[in-house]
Amino acid sequence: MAATQHKPAAPEQTLDAFIALSQSLRWDHVPEATRANVRRELLDYLGAAIAGRAAAGMPPWLKVLIDAGGRPDARVLGGPRVPAATAALCNGYFGHVLEFDDTHDDAALHAGSAAIPAAFAVAGLRGSVSGKEFCEAILLGIELTCRLGVATRLNLIEGGWIYTALMGHFGATLAAARLIDPRADALRNALGIVYCMASGNHQSTREGAPTKHVQPGFAASHAVTAALMGSAGLPGVKHPLTGEDGLSRVYLHDRFEPERAVRGLGTAWEFDRLSIKPYPSCRFTHPAISAALELRAKLGGDVEKIEHVELLIGRQELDVVGRDVAEKRAPQTRVNAQFSVYWCVANVLAYDEVTPIQLAEEIPPSPRLAAWIAKISAAPYLDTNADQCVIGGCTIRAHGSFGVSEVTQTSAKGHPDNPLTDDELLAKFKANLRYAKVSDERAAELADAILNIDSLSDVQPLADAIAGAVG
Repeated sequence: MAATQHKPAAPEQTLDAFIALSQSLRWDHVPEATRANVRRELLDYLGAAIAGRAAAGMPPWLKVLIDAGGRPDARVLGGPRVPAATAALCNGYFGHVLEFDDTHDDAALHAGSAAIPAAFAVAGLRGSVSGKEFCEAILLGIELTCRLGVATRLNLIEGGWIYTALMGHFGATLAAARLIDPRADALRNALGIVYCMASGNHQSTREGAPTKHVQPGFAASHAVTAALMGSAGLPGVKHPLTGEDGLSRVYLHDRFEPERAVRGLGTAWEFDRLSIKPYPSCRFTHPAISAALELRAKLGGDVEKIEHVELLIGRQELDVVGRDVAEKRAPQTRVNAQFSVYWCVANVLAYDEVTPIQLAEEIPPSPRLAAWIAKISAAPYLDTNADQCVIGGCTIRAHGSFGVSEVTQTSAKGHPDNPLTDDELLAKFKANLRYAKVSDERAAELADAILNIDSLSDVQPLADAIAGAVG
């Protein structure tokens, strides 16, 4: 019997294009608006990580990794220097645990939560990484993560993947490898190696398990390992995305569009479309939170007269954060609360805010919050398409003795079409550090240093200062 003949694999269009971009990219040639967004992203992520470390402490399941010891490459937030892969895992968890890090709303993922801790870990391992080099690596890594996401037409309901981790494996690897060994062959090896490690799924979200928040850390850690092995000569697969058993077929049901991933690459930056999150919860809850805040302001004193609240949200949002189940009606874990549109909107109606304070004080819900949750129902927009991955809008209707009051929100606060101002971003950073018991004066000093990171000859003193900000 004749052997089955396979066509030679086509060039790996997306990764080839990014490897070429990596060879030519120079920070001084990047548009200033994009450079400013990189600095803003670093400020936002690091503030969330410091607050996350304060909120989570040092759980024993992370401490066992630290206690294993090893070469003191990079510093863990509020901890010692450890091997780079361990530091990346720990800091990736702290940066994501409050769900306060960025999103790319069209890609439906957190863009920096794997790339940034991987890059910091590698900078510690390598030593003497300039701010410009570091920012180039961050820009490349996050851009790859985002473009893989927007080129994917398989939504979270159908796929069951957490794209933050799945796509983040590749973006974090590009960032790490760019700093370890920028040669084209080394980058190609690393990206082919990390496909063997790529993972990330929504089961922990479904169950409210803390492993949800560790997944970007796994991606960051794997990225460091892949970058080191690729630099040392381990050949990776040549077609990790579009090969016969590549990411597109095996993970994404052949609903990946390589042309979309590279369209305008190097001239138009998906990085500029990041959303900075104003609330520490799943981004799918943010349209409803923004709409509820507007409704509350509109009703004024009539808020207490609300008898029933209707939420109309997208089908994807309904599946992820709006299921009418006990875990979302009466969440007992941080993850379940952060992934409950009922809990989030109830906090707005009860307290006019959703902050880390509620994460500490309203899990499980107090009687006051439970009463508000009982008034809320959620249903899908009839015109939304379940196969869309994009984070959509929300309409909220309040019924009471005042009649019916309605608000529609299309772009939640923090979206690039409705962005946080520089003052709001700095206020968020200071509030996060205040949560970690860092003074506003010290927070302002750290913010100034982070926002000038690209002027540094070596980022390591700043990394040490950030790691030492919380104990």
